[in-house]
Amino acid sequence: MRHIPEAHSLARHANITSEFIRWLRVEGHSLVAAARLLGGSAWAKRAEDVVKTARAGHDVAARRADLLALRKLLHLEFTSQLESGEALRFALPDPDDPRAEEAQLCAEALDRGVRALEALRLVGVVNLRETA
Repeated sequence: MRHIPEAHSLARHANITSEFIRWLRVEGHSLVAAARLLGGSAWAKRAEDVVKTARAGHDVAARRADLLALRKLLHLEFTSQLESGEALRFALPDPDDPRAEEAQLCAEALDRGVRALEALRLVGVVNLRETA
C-alpha cells in the first residue's frame, strides 16, 4: 500500500500546478506588474513570456528558469547586490503601496507553483500544460 500516499502526493502536486497555471492565465497581469515594479522592463518581459506560455496552453515547465528567477526577484533576493538595478528599484516603492502587497501575493503564488512544478519534475512528470 506504499503507492497510495505517493499517488495522493502526485495528485496534490498536479492539482497545485493546475491551479498555478490557471492563476498565470487569469492573474498574469499582476505578475507582470510586480516584475516591472521590482525589476524593470526586462523582468516584466520575462514575466510576460511566462504568462503567454500559460495562456497559449504550452508547457509551463519549459519556463522553469524564468519562474525560478522571477521567484527570486519577488522575494527580493537580488537586493543584496547594492549596485544592481533590482536593488535600486526596491528602494523606490513604499511598503504601504498596494503594488507592494500585490507583489507579495505574486511571490506566494510563485512559491506554491514552483514547488509543485519541481516536485513533479523530480518524479519525471514533464510537459505540463492546461488547455484554456
